[in-house]
Amino acid sequence: MQPTDPIVVEYINELMKRGLRQYVDLIIPSDDVFKIGREYAETRRSYAELLDALIQYVKPRINGEVAEQVVRNYLGNVNVDYVDVVARGIAKWYVGILRLFNVVSFSGYQPP
Repeated sequence: MQPTDPIVVEYINELMKRGLRQYVDLIIPSDDVFKIGREYAETRRSYAELLDALIQYVKPRINGEVAEQVVRNYLGNVNVDYVDVVARGIAKWYVGILRLFNVVSFSGYQPP
């Protein structure tokens, strides 16, 4: 399952263009992502809690300079935490993968 968030897609493309493949490798879903998903499923935590845990997991793996460029190119000159914007998109991608593999499921409303 490929990411669909345009910021995440552009972030990955920009990393590849700059020859920073090692940062792409850092965000590819790993066993750690599935472990986090299983832990949250077992304790029946909320979508928001899982999303936050995944954001915290991926944030240190993001190249801040590339994140800033991509977010500025996409959203303009806004006052946001660029790494957080990219991390949130990647975390949502992870949740989609966890759902696809039936690791987690949620009833009720989950933000897009």
